[in-house]
Amino acid sequence: METMYGDKDRKEFDSMPDMMERIEEAAREAGGIIRSAHGVDLQVENKEGRANFVTRYDRMVQDFLTKRLREILPEAKFLGEENGMDTFQPGDEDGWLFVIDPIDGTTNFIHNMHPFVTSIGLMKDGVPYAGVVYAPVTDQMFSAVRGQGAYENGQRIHSSKAPLSESIMLSGSAGFSMEAFAVAQELTRQVQERCHGVRSTGSAEYNLCMTASGRAGGYYEMRLGLWDFCAGGLILEEAGGRITDYYGRPLSWRGPSGIVALSEGIAREAAKGMPDTGSFYDRWKRLGQQQV
Repeated sequence: METMYGDKDRKEFDSMPDMMERIEEAAREAGGIIRSAHGVDLQVENKEGRANFVTRYDRMVQDFLTKRLREILPEAKFLGEENGMDTFQPGDEDGWLFVIDPIDGTTNFIHNMHPFVTSIGLMKDGVPYAGVVYAPVTDQMFSAVRGQGAYENGQRIHSSKAPLSESIMLSGSAGFSMEAFAVAQELTRQVQERCHGVRSTGSAEYNLCMTASGRAGGYYEMRLGLWDFCAGGLILEEAGGRITDYYGRPLSWRGPSGIVALSEGIAREAAKGMPDTGSFYDRWKRLGQQQV
């Protein structure tokens, strides 16, 4: 796969192995902070929406990552789920931007149930450039640099070539609204009829990595923040998969979106495989959900 940058960026590519090593190390250290939370007061708070939580460890890990990543790439800006860093600004599409989810799968984390992960996306000029997703419980490190493939614990990974009929699919619950949940469940019923089964893990970035590594055939979710799919979306693309919005259009990578992430095999099937996800998204919008 050719990179999207020319010779003028060759120095950046040459320095990426060292930078990625340092980013992965920061993710591992963040994982250590997360693992230390077992049996302590998490100080759980409700955010906007149903069953949308934040803990003091979400904020603690984001503060740690912001400090550590700023040491690695001082000129970078930051977009993160917590601490008021959650809005994509007009200038963010220029230069370097770290997109952080300190704990993706916070509800799982509260209940001490895997998976929950730390994700770090790095964008350049508005396009994902590198991504790291670390699962601290299972010590799985997923990573990718654009044009250089995707990896799990240093081993090259590739999405599945199997058709939908021979795959397990992953779904989001759309749990922030019961109306959205009902629409998502109807879509899941139709997907279930066409595959080996549908699972919901509670972590968007982990779902994307499961699709990238060939374990799952795909993942769909009505609405996610950019930090929920920035790193994992690039990892999936570098593993040969495809990520789009619900209408099959390329993502803007500017903020929240519904996503449909598919393995190479299911993406090749096109309309013969998945149901018409766009029609379900239209129903979701008519319910008064925020259009993204």
